[in-house]
Amino acid sequence: MSDALAPLAEGQVVLLLVGLIGSGKSTFAEALEQHFPQFRRCNQDDLGGDRRKVEALARQSLRQGLSVCIDRTNFDPSQRATWINIAHEFPNTSTWVIVFDTPYEVCAARISERTGHPTITDAAQGLSVLARFRSQFRPPTAYEGYSRILNLRPSDHPSPEYTSTDISDILQRLRDSPSVTIPASSNTGHPFQRSFRGRDANSPSYRGTYRGGESFRTGPRGSASPWSRPAQGAPRNGSHPYASSSDNWRLQHNNSSRRDDHDYNESEARVTEASSQCCTI
Repeated sequence: MSDALAPLAEGQVVLLLVGLIGSGKSTFAEALEQHFPQFRRCNQDDLGGDRRKVEALARQSLRQGLSVCIDRTNFDPSQRATWINIAHEFPNTSTWVIVFDTPYEVCAARISERTGHPTITDAAQGLSVLARFRSQFRPPTAYEGYSRILNLRPSDHPSPEYTSTDISDILQRLRDSPSVTIPASSNTGHPFQRSFRGRDANSPSYRGTYRGGESFRTGPRGSASPWSRPAQGAPRNGSHPYASSSDNWRLQHNNSSRRDDHDYNESEARVTEASSQCCTI
């Protein structure tokens, strides 16, 4: 077994991909499943745009002793909570996160050139979905309950394809990354203060800062940057998240997660059901 997959000998992994459509998630997920069949790719576009089918496949795969890769946009905490909760249903199963930190302009260029996508029928539709997901994106934070997190940028992997060694190296970076520290939290919400960096072809050095004391559900719904990295000082990989502060926050947001997924699927149907984590890419 590869050293990068050593943790899998002791337990399974739910690998959660996070990123805009066109950011490279599916390219990575397909290569992961090809080179390391211990992982089952769970892609909503391939399953008719039905999140419930993705949930069923993830649970079935975990029952079979496999690890799973959730290949969706997973653009906010309520979207990600579904998969983190599923991981907690299976003992000795950790949740890892890879954020595909691809500039908005790169995503848009890829979408404009793409053909044959199972749910996005043309470039105009894809760009519309991309813009909407950009405005709704919320980067992962420690409160959500994942165990490790890695930012993957185009400069980290300039090739359009992934070899077995490439995948192994990325998994090893995840394995070796620092443990996520779950901050102290009240039981009434998720107050947060975060800084973000957004990158734009016209202003590559742009940096913005957002500070707020509201919960994810009531906080502002947009950001000044077209695409944000996870919170500065937020978890950079970590220990398995069974701390009570994380559990309280996650349980409090469970019902809203279901509502968000319903709204999300209806929205995707209106655009021929695209990615997030309906539009996969």
